[in-house]
Amino acid sequence: MKPVLKKIKEIVHPKKAEPKLKVGIYGLTGCAGCQLSVVFNEDDILDVFEIVSITAFPFFKGHNIHDVDIAIVEGLVASNDDLEKLKEIRSKAKKVIVLGACAHTGCIPAYRKWTLKEDYEHLIYKKNKDIQDVDPTPIDAHVEIDYVIPGCPPNGKQILHVLKSVASGKLPVPNLKPVCVECRERGNKCLLLLGKPCMGPITTGGCDSVCTNSGFECWGCRGPSEDPNYEVFVRLLRNKGYEDDFIKTRLKIFSGLKRINIDEAFKQK
Repeated sequence: MKPVLKKIKEIVHPKKAEPKLKVGIYGLTGCAGCQLSVVFNEDDILDVFEIVSITAFPFFKGHNIHDVDIAIVEGLVASNDDLEKLKEIRSKAKKVIVLGACAHTGCIPAYRKWTLKEDYEHLIYKKNKDIQDVDPTPIDAHVEIDYVIPGCPPNGKQILHVLKSVASGKLPVPNLKPVCVECRERGNKCLLLLGKPCMGPITTGGCDSVCTNSGFECWGCRGPSEDPNYEVFVRLLRNKGYEDDFIKTRLKIFSGLKRINIDEAFKQK
């Protein structure tokens, strides 16, 4: 067929466009900062809309279609309402990606596990009696998940990378290196050597070491790195003059529910 005739045929009988991946973005109990991280990608988000269809985003949209290929969920389970919503999301999604520290580790809300109720009871606001509290827990404590985008808030570039990857039919390989790797690649001075309680050695990287680049120690918001050595880390902070209560709080405040067996590290002399 002559090129001109082929072009005319394409115009008259265009190929049917490939259906876009249907994505839903949801929030449970949380600050909504992780959902905003999706939107705050500014012009880059337009690239995402070219390859996926955001069919559900209740935080911004009034009309939502909840049967999706990928559900991205922010927040933790802190009430029976959260749990019911999460189970419904899971039942209507082919894959579930958890977004941010609350969804991944339970984050700061889950720290109440190690806090006396009388210390925070006065902070609890009045609410509908039909909404019952449950122990604050990450999403994977209740439903099967397929991928994690960690962080408080998550890295915007990583969100885009994951969306582009799933649009091409695969999930990206998760980052298993600690924050220290990225920090040293950028030529930063080691904050532990400067006496700061930096959790970079035992925290998952992928954040571009954004905190330590500015001289602020890592607080561990991206969750534990692969095979963290808590005994050595506790000994290191003790040698820097930090008390055990301080070290325990720092270890638990962002990702305590995922840092199992850390109490064993404090039994050493």
